[in-house]
Amino acid sequence: MAKKVYELSTLALDELEDRKWEALLIVNAAISSATADGVARTHADKEARWGAQIQEEGILSRLHPKWLLRTDDGKPPVIQHALESALDNPHRDLRTRLQALQFIAPAEREPLTDLARALATDAYAGARGDARDLFITRMRGLSKEWFKDPWLTVLPHDGKPPPVSILIENQGPTHDGGLHDDPSDDTTWETVKFGWADAIRTWDVDFLRDNPLSQLYLSVETAASTAGQVAAGANDAAKGIASLLGWTPYVLAAIAVLGLTTAALVGARR
Repeated sequence: MAKKVYELSTLALDELEDRKWEALLIVNAAISSATADGVARTHADKEARWGAQIQEEGILSRLHPKWLLRTDDGKPPVIQHALESALDNPHRDLRTRLQALQFIAPAEREPLTDLARALATDAYAGARGDARDLFITRMRGLSKEWFKDPWLTVLPHDGKPPPVSILIENQGPTHDGGLHDDPSDDTTWETVKFGWADAIRTWDVDFLRDNPLSQLYLSVETAASTAGQVAAGANDAAKGIASLLGWTPYVLAAIAVLGLTTAALVGARR
């Protein structure tokens, strides 16, 4: 951005007018990347140096990027304050970082590849699981070796937004119990609901033995083995349930049965 600012700041006013929209994109990207203090210093310097001329040209002229880029008074451009603060700004968001990368010319990208890689990595780490899957599908459609060229993730393709925008626009925790789910932020219900899958992956014997479904199975099996305590028809039904639970606990755990097992367990024990 600093290089683009320098380029624009060397133009005469009529040349800058011809590139007004490009200049507007650049200064907006710089201000978006700046700290609050850098933005405040930028506006203060603009008022001090160009305030009188802005008043003469009218309030609408205040939006023109030339006031941030002019150097015809012998001083560096006003936008310099924003750029300086952006260098050490630890709070630049993902959209701002993506915007800055759009202005890097192809011949200048190689030394800055780590910036593109870091953006894609940070965006992926914070995205929801469905967005991650969609992003990977999109990248595989662009190249089988897309992971070797992070610039593919931050540049537009076929008139579509950069693939990394899929991740940026879908930041948030994943609560689906899948591969991308972080169990540390699961709710109590999710801990129970996803417990079977985690237990199978880690072979958590305690969970597999002591979870509510297992306890329900044991209770029903005990009731079924005591034929004299129940009527014949109920006994046969209990045996059928015990057999079913004995063979299909994982299937049952995959649906919304676990929310009812506590009540069922109490009933079975009674």
